[in-house]
Amino acid sequence: DFARTEADVAIRTGKGDWPGLRSHSLMKSHFTPMLSPELAATIGGVRTPEDLLKLRIIDPGDPWWRIWFTAAGMPDVDLGGRPSSKFGAQAFEAAAAIAGHGVAILKPEFYTDDVALGRLIQPFDLLSDDGTDYWLVYPQTRRNSRKIRAFRDFMRKTMPTFRD
Repeated sequence: DFARTEADVAIRTGKGDWPGLRSHSLMKSHFTPMLSPELAATIGGVRTPEDLLKLRIIDPGDPWWRIWFTAAGMPDVDLGGRPSSKFGAQAFEAAAAIAGHGVAILKPEFYTDDVALGRLIQPFDLLSDDGTDYWLVYPQTRRNSRKIRAFRDFMRKTMPTFRD
C-alpha cells in the first residue's frame, strides 16, 4: 500500500491490473513438480506424471497441483486423501523436497542453483501457470520520479523478460 508506506516501488504477483499503479511484467509465474534425485531413485526414477503419485506430495491441497496434473493429461487426480503438509511458503516446501520429504510444486526459476548442484530435479519439461505473473509496480502519479525511472531502467537492463 503506497499510501501507507514510504516504498517507491514493489514487486507483486497478479495480472498487472491494479488501479492507480503502473505495472511492468518482470517474469512469468510458472510452476512444476520438483524433488530430490534420491527420492526419485526410491521408486526407480520418475518417468511419467503417474510416478509422482507413488511419492508423498508436499501440500496436496495447493491448487497448482490440480492445474499441473490437468495440463499433464490427468484431470481426475484426487489428492484429497493424502496427508496434509502446509508449509506456508515455497522456500519451506523446497527445503522439504531437497531433504527428500516429498515432491513439491515449485517455481523452477527460483531453484536453478539447486538443480545445478544436484539437490533438486525437475522431472518434466511441462510448466503450468495460474494466469499470474511477477510485476514491478509503482504509483502512476510518480512514474516520472528520477529514482523510479532509474530503478525501472535498471530492471529493464537486467531482467531479460522485462516488458512495459
